[in-house]
Amino acid sequence: IETLNATVEAKDPYTAGHSQRVRRISLAIGRELSLPARRLGALAEAALFHDVGKIGVPDDILTKEGRLTAVEFEILQQHAPKGAEIVGKLSRLHDAVPAIRHHHERFDGCGYPDGLSGNDIPLEAAIIGLADAWDAMTTDRPYRRGLPLRDAFEEIRRGRGTQFNPVVVDAFLGIAERRPVEVLPPGATMPPPLAAVG
Repeated sequence: IETLNATVEAKDPYTAGHSQRVRRISLAIGRELSLPARRLGALAEAALFHDVGKIGVPDDILTKEGRLTAVEFEILQQHAPKGAEIVGKLSRLHDAVPAIRHHHERFDGCGYPDGLSGNDIPLEAAIIGLADAWDAMTTDRPYRRGLPLRDAFEEIRRGRGTQFNPVVVDAFLGIAERRPVEVLPPGATMPPPLAAVG
């Protein structure tokens, strides 16, 4: 699995280090929410391997500079259930499977692959979903530059209760205010003051 994960990142140089950053942020949120040790372990594994299903996505879709077509986006969406299927073959990682499958669900039910909503989305999946979105927003991608931190925080707040679980948003913002090094991109500094964002 770790080799597959490294292969996914090698396919797309823009996402090098992405899974490790998602893992770091996810664990910070999990600790903030007082998840027990076993759930933190499953969260760490799911965060690290959340994109392993992208091994089956063609390179020209992963690295496309423009917007994806509807067909391309449908192919990309398959990485979540495919990743869950791959990881599910290893009994040691069984607890990580739901979070991998559902990390692109949205709190309002408009996500994928199963259109889950609200608290039907596993909490670990909701945590990884926010951490994944935050890292995508704050790093450069083929199709756009990373957002300024103030704008990224505003996007997280705007998504509270629609894209993101409100409990997860509140935990993330609490960490950002008190221990920003746990969630900020490497080398970044907190835009003052966070309270003025949004």
